[in-house]
Amino acid sequence: MSGTPVSVSLIGCGAISELYYAPALQVLEQAGVVRVVSLFDPAEARIAKLQETFPAAVRLRVVTDLQADLAIIASPVRFHCEQTIIALEAGAAVLCEKPMATNVEECQRMNAAAARANKPLAIGLFRRFFPAAQTIQAMLTSGLLGPVRSFSCTEGGSFNWPAQSASFFQKSSAQGGVLIDIGVHLLDLLIWWLGKPATVHYEDDAMGGIEANCLLKLNYEGFSGDVRLSRDWSVSNRYFIQCEKGWLSWNVGEAEQVQMGLNGGTFALGARLYRQTMQRGLPASGEVGSSYSESFVDQLRNLIDALCGRAEVLVTGEEGMQSLALIEHCYQSRRWMAMP
Repeated sequence: MSGTPVSVSLIGCGAISELYYAPALQVLEQAGVVRVVSLFDPAEARIAKLQETFPAAVRLRVVTDLQADLAIIASPVRFHCEQTIIALEAGAAVLCEKPMATNVEECQRMNAAAARANKPLAIGLFRRFFPAAQTIQAMLTSGLLGPVRSFSCTEGGSFNWPAQSASFFQKSSAQGGVLIDIGVHLLDLLIWWLGKPATVHYEDDAMGGIEANCLLKLNYEGFSGDVRLSRDWSVSNRYFIQCEKGWLSWNVGEAEQVQMGLNGGTFALGARLYRQTMQRGLPASGEVGSSYSESFVDQLRNLIDALCGRAEVLVTGEEGMQSLALIEHCYQSRRWMAMP
């Protein structure tokens, strides 16, 4: 496939496609890396909107008509398993939006289909492509600040995603609320950085519906931490990790920035992250690291490189299943959250 643009089919033309995937694909089209050949969505208006950006793309009447090298599954979660398997069996590599599926059993079916087709399956946990997330992972893996002692992560606020349907708030379609929505990103990063927790205590305010607020306590060998998520009140939107010699901190959404400090130190470092380069034979900072939106381009490049045999998928189906398995465990063991 060297030198030939990768043909792409975009399945699902809602907000995530309009705001992030379409601009990323446009960048890659202009670079001659991809060619968007088809679009699928049950809403005519959504397809018409994206055809303004990709006029050569045809409308698929059914997903089984798909013919492309790569399929992006950006439909509601209840369709992820079926559409991913259809795309894989049609010979396409797949980037499936998060959450990967509605349950672990569906994840297993998707991974099995990828193995049978011998095609890459990537999951849209794009925060792993943030320079900040990769820097924190490298610092923790290297032990630069010593062993982790505790952590605290909060994320959320008043819900303002421009959803195209009510599926975010319907248990039958979304399967859950804030935990499976933004929590899947947070838990994926924690598992990537710290590994799987030994035990988890979970509580939320679902009361038979879907949760707007939840609280997790994750216990590891030698340390523990708390996670709080909300859809209806302002929280600090900060991940904080205390280590033996110092601390790391990241503000949600700041893709190329991270903070750190030494215990007892007078000053802390608030750093913008740059790609490493060489100047006169010595390491130096080069271009600014990828922004939030540019991380979608990096995610697609990673899958295209994997499809062409030049790289490994950063977030595989097996890894995407880990955070969903933890969420499934939380829902099965949920307790009622104490509220005012």
